[in-house]
Amino acid sequence: MKKLALKHAFMLARIVKVANIRDEIVKFAGELHSGMTVDEIGLEFAVVMIQAAADEKAERKIYELYAELKGVKPEEVAEYDFATVKADMKALVEENDLKSFFQSVSALMSKQ
Repeated sequence: MKKLALKHAFMLARIVKVANIRDEIVKFAGELHSGMTVDEIGLEFAVVMIQAAADEKAERKIYELYAELKGVKPEEVAEYDFATVKADMKALVEENDLKSFFQSVSALMSKQ
């Protein structure tokens, strides 16, 4: 998994806008301070993204973001099993400063 970068914040902000999940992302960002385990944070983030994927346009954007982080094609991540997704979400949480990342996403969303 790649480290989260500015372009990923923009990609996530577009997903949030398309799927209209701003409140869920704000709630998730707030939970990052509540002593959740890495597994719990990864699972919560996956649930938020699955909810967003109810919109087909958002689903495509989620695949694009995930594929960018993995260095593969969106069609490939669309076929991943849940065990792979869970392991990737855990790696994402462990390898990144999610607090700073979500502060960046929140700032981008407030300007939209």
